[in-house]
Amino acid sequence: MSAQSSILLNKIISNVVKAGASRLHLEVGGKPIVRVDQKLLELTENEVIFSEFLNDVVAIILSQEERAELEEKKAIITTYTFEGGIRFKVHVFYQKNTLSMIFTYIPSTISDPLSIGLSQQFIDLVNSKNGLLVIGGYHGSGRTSTVLSLLNYVNSTQSKYILTIEDPIEYILTSNKSIIEQREIGRDARHFLDALKFCQESDVDIVFLSSLNDYQVLKAVIELIGSGRLVIVIVEASSVANAIANLVELVPEAETDRMRHTLADSLLGVVVQQLVPRRGGGEITASEILISNSASMALIKEGRYSQILSVIQTSREEGMQSLDQSLLEYIKTGEIDYEEALKVAVDKIDFQATAQKFRSAK
Repeated sequence: MSAQSSILLNKIISNVVKAGASRLHLEVGGKPIVRVDQKLLELTENEVIFSEFLNDVVAIILSQEERAELEEKKAIITTYTFEGGIRFKVHVFYQKNTLSMIFTYIPSTISDPLSIGLSQQFIDLVNSKNGLLVIGGYHGSGRTSTVLSLLNYVNSTQSKYILTIEDPIEYILTSNKSIIEQREIGRDARHFLDALKFCQESDVDIVFLSSLNDYQVLKAVIELIGSGRLVIVIVEASSVANAIANLVELVPEAETDRMRHTLADSLLGVVVQQLVPRRGGGEITASEILISNSASMALIKEGRYSQILSVIQTSREEGMQSLDQSLLEYIKTGEIDYEEALKVAVDKIDFQATAQKFRSAK
């Protein structure tokens, strides 16, 4: 490991923070690339990256066990904390037979759930004794930040035992009114299923899973809910309907109907979100929110997921909102530009017509 490489890495990280970037890309033959407000920019003041430097970075940020895993699997995801408490999630992988890395910045502060666009009715669901909360979106949509805002809300207002099961651990949480323990897959537990089975016999009140994409894990989650626990999970999804459909698709066909009924009875709410450029810089969270009611439960049991959007659109007084409604609110308050909102709007024709009323009224 070169001392010069350590100095260079810290210099790059310092420039990433100064730029307000959310991600850093390092690959052989190019200068560091950062993502700022959803745009990729080159850090021109830095040198071109060579393979020797990336080999040194691996030695700096990965443990001996992690380096062995990288050599075996050719990819690994971990976290690393630099001087000053600057923390990143790091993807290390091979492409074209050379090392590449993506560093994702983990903010040091956790947002209040109201400030990221969640309704108070949805936030109040964390007071439930048991049930399922689903946080969806795609990679980089701020899903983990949303979950941590909810857990931090519980931590500051209630006396609970909270257990997170993560791969890897991103935010480091500190117990306040609640007890918070964090288990990392690969270090503290072999896999999600083992960690969930442990929960059945423990004193835990709330469990957070950073991923749910396996039938056996879904079964264990349902069993945990049945034993009186609140479970929060992250899933890949483009919409609330898609999030629910994706969970059901994990189930063997012979058990699909039973799981739809079980899921409908267990589900408390779903948030699916994405980040949109904020006017003046930065990003803001636009969210589709479902809070389970008799109408949505019936649709889930019947497998009519596409009709859930209609329930959401007509239930704003219950704390629900469609993605387009979320975007329209941000246009009204001037926090995002119409053009940026239109890019991600679902029903673009109706959205244009409604948004035009707001723009004309100004």
